[in-house]
Amino acid sequence: MAHRHRKPHFTVREIVLLALLAALIVVTKMVLRMPIRVPGHSGVLWMAALVIGRGLVKRPWAGTMLGFVSGVLAVLFVGGAEGPLLWVKYLAPGMVLDLIDVLIPIGLEDRFLGTLAGAIANCAKLLSSTIIALLMGLDAGFLVVGLGASAISHAFFGGLGGWLGSYLLRRLGPILRGPSTAEVPIDTEMRMGA
Repeated sequence: MAHRHRKPHFTVREIVLLALLAALIVVTKMVLRMPIRVPGHSGVLWMAALVIGRGLVKRPWAGTMLGFVSGVLAVLFVGGAEGPLLWVKYLAPGMVLDLIDVLIPIGLEDRFLGTLAGAIANCAKLLSSTIIALLMGLDAGFLVVGLGASAISHAFFGGLGGWLGSYLLRRLGPILRGPSTAEVPIDTEMRMGA
């Protein structure tokens, strides 16, 4: 297994990128409410943004941070039956992506891994929603009765979002990451220093 050298702290660029993607997750949840009555359909764009964010910021806890920030924004701007515990529903998929990165460190640019990660992360969102509903005494009968079908649709839409995220990460990743110091020609460095 290849050891990836990681700096201990997030850079300002990485924090801004995670914050922008967290805002994108919340905005897509607010604006693109599609009334198709299929559970988990929002996972397409949600998991795509999570996979992109976790794939671009290759640091421990990046997915968790992305999920937490988007969860706090969702509590403030979206709301829901979960009330102040809504953030847990956003945190769980980010934590799953971090765990997958530790267990299978080949990178989310891999389309199979991106698809698998998106499916599992969207199912983690379903599981956290179900647990919150049961703990708060909310009406979760519709979830428990149709949990199998709901899990399948969450896995499908999450997998689709994970595939989309890994595809975009592979195509746009080099652009969004910016130039690395290894790619700067030596004569450019001398001109900049002179």
